[in-house]
Amino acid sequence: MKQISSEPQTESAIGSIRATATYELVVEQLRKAIFLGRFMPGDKLPPERDLTKQMLVSRTTIREAIRVLEGEGLVAVKRGAAGGLVVLQQDRLSPSQIEAYMETQKELLDTLFEYRLANECAATALAAKRREKKHLVRLRKALTEMDALCANRESRANTANIARFFSCDSEFHVVIAEAANNHFLLNAVEQSRAGMFLPVGKVFNRLEDRANDHHQGIYQAIEQQNPDLAAQRMKMHIEATRASLYDLMPKTIRSKK
Repeated sequence: MKQISSEPQTESAIGSIRATATYELVVEQLRKAIFLGRFMPGDKLPPERDLTKQMLVSRTTIREAIRVLEGEGLVAVKRGAAGGLVVLQQDRLSPSQIEAYMETQKELLDTLFEYRLANECAATALAAKRREKKHLVRLRKALTEMDALCANRESRANTANIARFFSCDSEFHVVIAEAANNHFLLNAVEQSRAGMFLPVGKVFNRLEDRANDHHQGIYQAIEQQNPDLAAQRMKMHIEATRASLYDLMPKTIRSKK
């Protein structure tokens, strides 16, 4: 009879380690800030000397990180007295480019929406229980600005307004995660919001007529401290967002959902 080994199977239980260069960590932080809309197209990042102090790294490390972001087309260094590290507007894709691009991004979007449903509904329920006045103030401010950006057809088609709306939208969702007072959920929400930047930012040339429909209901449920209703409305919002995004895809891709 074959004897079963009692030795622990460590080979598959422990992953490999890759040393991460400091500049890569800087790139990750700056990229996330841009993807979350904390720096808008045309905005300047803090000067190198300020980034050095804020991030506690050398100026050489900051410059290495900036070179990576330049290569990704996210920032450009402008010279002169009014120059600096400027965040670039992302180029929109043509219809034929969108088809090819979304074909490569569909799997990523599927997993991102699954991730959002799992984390944001839980965060919203906790936010309804734990929110403070300061959170409601920030949520109302984001709502007010999103309402203005979606006010009419012209404003919804304005490129700058589209970028600003996504920034306010990220702020709205991140504030909810902050109100949940759970740093694991906050990290998850920030990660998923940043992950949405590339697939969404390249394909929208206008805001949906109903882009801001669900936010008010989510806010009201949080304000009323109704966790079940808040989570339900967040679920409806995420599913509606997914449906709207897939409607922008060519029919050949939508049929593969």
